[in-house]
Amino acid sequence: MAECREKERRIVAIAVDESIHSDNAFQWFCDHIHKRGDFLVLIHIPENYDFTMASPAVVEQLLREIKERVDNLEKKYKEKLFTRGISGKFRTTSGKAGEKIVAIAKEEKATLIITGTRGLGKLRRTILGSVSNYIVHHSSIPVLVCRWKNNDAQQSKSS
Repeated sequence: MAECREKERRIVAIAVDESIHSDNAFQWFCDHIHKRGDFLVLIHIPENYDFTMASPAVVEQLLREIKERVDNLEKKYKEKLFTRGISGKFRTTSGKAGEKIVAIAKEEKATLIITGTRGLGKLRRTILGSVSNYIVHHSSIPVLVCRWKNNDAQQSKSS
């Protein structure tokens, strides 16, 4: 019977960072598709930095700041899980975000990946790359990309 429950449990991976887009993706999951018994794997891949020209003291300080930011993000999302009574865990690693998100979702046997999007234009997406675009094209499981136009309009007004 326990095996049956394990098979019925959905494992959903949500890519998170410090942006409003991640908050929106998490909220969309909670509002629209969350089912009792779901297990969330919150995946965070910090930005990569080129430390080659930095002094050891600068590298040490930057690494401390990155760790603090990751710890704060983990605390924030664990609190969201607790408040909503959702089971889950927070995973983080370094590397190329899209590749790592797809790999962790596969490792965790997720049945769905949810990610936000910054809504970059075609030129900026081509130059900068798009994590959500990478996930959509390389994941072997369904991917839901959340985009909230309300926030895009608010951000362009404040810019």
